[in-house]
Amino acid sequence: MLQSATIRVEQKLLQWTQAFRKVTRGQHDRLAYATMAELDLTLNPQATIEVRQIDADNICVIVDDFLVNPESVAEYAALYSDRFEIPPRSYPGMVAEVRANFTGDIQRFVRSSMSKHFGYLRGGIDAYSLLSMTTLKPDELSNLQRLCHSDPRTRPGRANYAGLLYLFRDESLGGTGFYRWRDRPTMEKATALELQDPKAALAFLQEHYPSFREPPCYITESNEIAELIDVVAAKFNRWIFYSGDLPHSAYITAPDKLSDDFRVGRLTLNCFASVVPA
Repeated sequence: MLQSATIRVEQKLLQWTQAFRKVTRGQHDRLAYATMAELDLTLNPQATIEVRQIDADNICVIVDDFLVNPESVAEYAALYSDRFEIPPRSYPGMVAEVRANFTGDIQRFVRSSMSKHFGYLRGGIDAYSLLSMTTLKPDELSNLQRLCHSDPRTRPGRANYAGLLYLFRDESLGGTGFYRWRDRPTMEKATALELQDPKAALAFLQEHYPSFREPPCYITESNEIAELIDVVAAKFNRWIFYSGDLPHSAYITAPDKLSDDFRVGRLTLNCFASVVPA
């Protein structure tokens, strides 16, 4: 029963993602050819790689000095800020899809280098990328945005991976926290309810979890919902790559610093890969 409920939730979350991608792709197509040379995502051959063990079953690859010209990405985002949209109830801020013709170096890196660390097949990878700006204040968060999350699967028999590039210099804007659910069945019920009736979901969460009776906030430390198992600190031009099935969240302890200014705000490049396990 739990497995079927999980599949239904993942299907609904995936529908939201696909619907939003259609909107942003349409906006992007109008300017694609005029701006092809302006987003430079060339990888730095001198980047340094660290493999961190998150728990017994999961690692996170950390690559510092990832891009040759990371400053240009924030300039690009600011120049084309009209492409960004706030997706309903999913990402806590603004996102814009990045076309595949900009991300060739990154896709090759995911295919050739990351597959060695995570043991998936190099062929059959489905991937897409977003520029993302976390902007929502705590009292603007939806119920699910107050929690950690796993990325929805696109198809059965595949595995999710995510890459994230920090494109801001103020490290106090927050890195990424990794978690372990304390009560996954209850969270599955809450997520399914949220997709149907957010007010009912909030009442359900308040009944089961004291933290939802407190003022809204981003999840950071362990609570009765999830246990914090590791935090990867933010650093300008740092790329991290990890399993999207591992519960995770932006680790934001200073939400008052969030901004919609692309040159100083919490701008990231998020890459999602659906792969075939080896």
